[in-house]
Amino acid sequence: MILNPYLNSSDLEFYETVKKFSKEKALPSTEERDEHGTWGDDIWKEMGHMGLLGLAVPEEYGGQGGTCLQCCIAQEAFNAGSLDGGFGLSWGAHMIIGTLPILFQGTESQKRKYLPKLATGEWIAGLGLTEPDSGSDAAGMLTFAQKVDGGFILNGSKMFITNGPIGQVFIIMARTTKSRGPMGVSAFIVESHMKGFQVSKVLKKLGHNTSTTAELSFQDMFVPDENLLGPLNSGFLRIGKATLEWERTVLVAAVPGGMEFSLEAGLDYAWKRHQFGKPILSFYAVQEKLTRNWIYLCASRRLIYFVANKKDSDPSSSLPLESSALKIFVTETAEEMASEAVQLFGGMGYMRECPVSRLYRDVKLGTIGGGTSEIQRSIVSSTYGGYEKFIGVLEQAYPEEIRKKAELEFEGSAEGQFLSAAKDLIRSVGKNSDRKKKQVWEFAFADLLVLTAVLQLSLWDAIQSNSEYASEDRRRDLRLLTFFAGTKFLKNVPFLKELDPIKTKELLHLFYDLDTVETEVQDCIEFLKTRILGTAKV
Repeated sequence: MILNPYLNSSDLEFYETVKKFSKEKALPSTEERDEHGTWGDDIWKEMGHMGLLGLAVPEEYGGQGGTCLQCCIAQEAFNAGSLDGGFGLSWGAHMIIGTLPILFQGTESQKRKYLPKLATGEWIAGLGLTEPDSGSDAAGMLTFAQKVDGGFILNGSKMFITNGPIGQVFIIMARTTKSRGPMGVSAFIVESHMKGFQVSKVLKKLGHNTSTTAELSFQDMFVPDENLLGPLNSGFLRIGKATLEWERTVLVAAVPGGMEFSLEAGLDYAWKRHQFGKPILSFYAVQEKLTRNWIYLCASRRLIYFVANKKDSDPSSSLPLESSALKIFVTETAEEMASEAVQLFGGMGYMRECPVSRLYRDVKLGTIGGGTSEIQRSIVSSTYGGYEKFIGVLEQAYPEEIRKKAELEFEGSAEGQFLSAAKDLIRSVGKNSDRKKKQVWEFAFADLLVLTAVLQLSLWDAIQSNSEYASEDRRRDLRLLTFFAGTKFLKNVPFLKELDPIKTKELLHLFYDLDTVETEVQDCIEFLKTRILGTAKV
């Protein structure tokens, strides 16, 4: 329970149910399926019986009517139980980017035809957006749908399509005008039995091998008018962007699940593994790795749950900055933690039978799929709408009385002063139109926004308390997060000296003036040992 202190009792019960299922049903075969790249059809069918495959589909169409937050919880718990990122990816692609476009933009007839079978998993879905020659520039696609009597003739190909070899229903984006750019792209519901549909190549991947991936091709394939999804020429703007926001929230939620798995496994290993006559957990270098895992895990959850709750409270809201910021933070810190997990296990961590080696391979996709980290930084910087809007959205995460109390309590602290300086720099650079002239300035500004959002949510959270995670522990972890995340996300901020040298130097000075965190690391390890391993201090 201590590993997820941010859920209420009912959500936590759901989390533990999915985690237990994953540990019992998926984990025993994960290594073998990963080694041979085989699909777990039995697991898929069991998940269908549990209602997990149609979690986001309304009950009237055979689903569970789950929220965005519940979808996040399910993805996270599944990976926490099995460290089967590939199967979770297939599930997420089916549940979110393959099914939600029909729910969001489909006609009643389309919903009635497709959603019930997608909800049970009888049909498996996917999204076809990326092409061999258009990745980050997805709007530059070449796949074309020519209007003919009664429908469209589709020609082209799609690359890196999750569920491509096994799916029956795909949302395919295709250009329907000669013009370039996001306008003139339409979405179609394509079925794998249609003449001209071909799985042209099954792809072998670095990781996520329990998920099937393929290149799809379409040769003179007739798609009837009734399979046009949403208005003509608005597929990318109406469906692509909205769906990608869900993807960057729900599919990324699996990542902290992997961090939880590695924290549990790493803490247990470091306690039992003895070198030089004592557990390696007694060495600071090991303690620091596990502490960072915990700190980044908590921060990742705060971000993901915040965006998911915002989606649930206002389904029509568009959160490009927030969803992209969470993807940057969660995937990049997880990549770092996966590397540290392998390092902690040493030679065994380098062996394929050790689960953290799978995590190391799987986690890399997070900084690439659904838009690369570089694209996310561009989105964060370009969608910044001013300081008041930026901080105003974050303020919705906590009641006003909690925010005011936290700001007052941390006003004179080193963490509070550092965060205040970060916000001052955002105000200054955000008003400077020159920041858009160089990519290095845009990216540095994006990193500053990501860091500030993470620390602001954590500062407000630090005065909260429950039986599993008291305020005293949260305050300690805020100090650790400021130190760890600052080290990671301030590396490009010095470039902002060209836009505001005074405020940039002040921020960096405050960071380098922070106290070291050796004592906090040791205290955090005792906190984790007591609550996870049930051990007393050595």
